[in-house]
Amino acid sequence: MDLTLSSEQESIREAVRGVLGARLSARRAQGGVAAERGLDLALWREAAALGWLGLALPEAAGGAGYGLPEEMILFVELGRSLAPGPWLGTVLGAHAFVGVPALRDELADVVAGARCVAVVDDPVDAVGEGSRLTGAAQGIADGGAADVFLVLGRQRVRCVPAGASGVHVATRESLDPTRRLADVTFEDAPAELLPADAVPLRRAAMVLVAAEALGIAERTLEGSVAYAKTRHQFGRPIGAFQAVKHRCADMAVRAEVARSIVTFAAVALRDAEPEAPRHVHEAKVLATSAALANAHDNVQNHGGMGFTWEADAHLYLKRAWLLEHAFGTRTAHLEALAAPWRAG
Repeated sequence: MDLTLSSEQESIREAVRGVLGARLSARRAQGGVAAERGLDLALWREAAALGWLGLALPEAAGGAGYGLPEEMILFVELGRSLAPGPWLGTVLGAHAFVGVPALRDELADVVAGARCVAVVDDPVDAVGEGSRLTGAAQGIADGGAADVFLVLGRQRVRCVPAGASGVHVATRESLDPTRRLADVTFEDAPAELLPADAVPLRRAAMVLVAAEALGIAERTLEGSVAYAKTRHQFGRPIGAFQAVKHRCADMAVRAEVARSIVTFAAVALRDAEPEAPRHVHEAKVLATSAALANAHDNVQNHGGMGFTWEADAHLYLKRAWLLEHAFGTRTAHLEALAAPWRAG
């Protein structure tokens, strides 16, 4: 299994990075989150025009014809830039709508960026199993920006328009100011059952969340190394001191481990490898751990200024904590990995 990027995949990465670099910086993300719905509309429209939202859809469905590894590349770059917006839900929604003739127009709107989707992960069917939903879903990422909610149940997938009767959305404070949260309440809300299976969609979501965490791990490493080269203390760059040097080395190891397992999981899932589900759990654990540890060390490496609001270091740490709770915590995934041994 070749885990190196092809020349075409490298071109995708550079193109995405170039657009995000021109449109966003961590500082701009910090200042721009007060915009309506927590969404950078200019970036969102440009991303849709460039085909990001349908990157892995068949060309016949208006997509680019790539696969999960290419979507992984996109989400690594989104994590690096702390891009605001309902990227995950919209990408998953596009996959769920494919092949449903009645939703052909909705799919076109999603791929074109005219319709935003937020995903509700409900693996225990807490809001119901059928076409009427009742219950509450808390802390839904970008729920306030959603035109449609994609509900992933234990097996079933349903979509619910945000403006449908019985759907109540209340935005609330988020730990991460670059990603807004909402509490969504369903009161006998009508939902459309989709032919998609929730299990593969959920696994793809886990890989993409892990990819976003990988982007944080890589970007905070780069930020620490760059700062360690330019910040002087006692007449020397602080990178010359073992405390900082060794910390950066540990960050590099974590980022490389995370990149290897996230890439492996994406390729294994694309190729339907028998062990792919296990690799997905491993990717979520190791990538999130790398993001949290590297973001924390990045704050430390920046010294006193690393703790200030004006510095960008805290934004990466906050996004990493949000990703820790998206589609299962590390504890939940470790429990899943340990289950076969316990059963034996």
